[in-house]
Amino acid sequence: MKRALTKGERDLAMEAFGSALALESIRFMPSPWPFTRAFVAGRWFGRDWIVWPKKSLPDDFDFCPLWQQAIFIHELTHVWQAQHGVNLLTGKLKAGDRPESYEYPIGMDVDWGKLNIEQQAMIVQDRFYCTRGIEVKADKAFYDRVCPLNRPAELEAAMSQII
Repeated sequence: MKRALTKGERDLAMEAFGSALALESIRFMPSPWPFTRAFVAGRWFGRDWIVWPKKSLPDDFDFCPLWQQAIFIHELTHVWQAQHGVNLLTGKLKAGDRPESYEYPIGMDVDWGKLNIEQQAMIVQDRFYCTRGIEVKADKAFYDRVCPLNRPAELEAAMSQII
């Protein structure tokens, strides 16, 4: 059954994306076998569709284990990309689906705009883990600097002075 985001899911999304994500248009669509992974099909008919395997689609990600919430955040990154004009099919074809497609560089020179769609989604996912005290590839300062989504106000002000 298709469904909108729950209040708990909207809260998780707001934490990761702030006001950068239009939540009211997002819908889950359960996928039948043979689909075993979640994916964002893109924008159709004014909605942003997250296709999730029917057997593992919970009633509310807010009550799920952290790893499942992190996948939800990863998929919401693809929704955000689609809402901002990224063609997800082209983006996925360019990124590929190998493990290295999801690996992102760490350093002072990382440019969000040069990352592929999966690298961007992994940065948002790892940033979500980091905010919960889970050890990930980089520190909070890296994620706050590289990821343009829901930056702390003081960092956003500093970044606007640089750009």
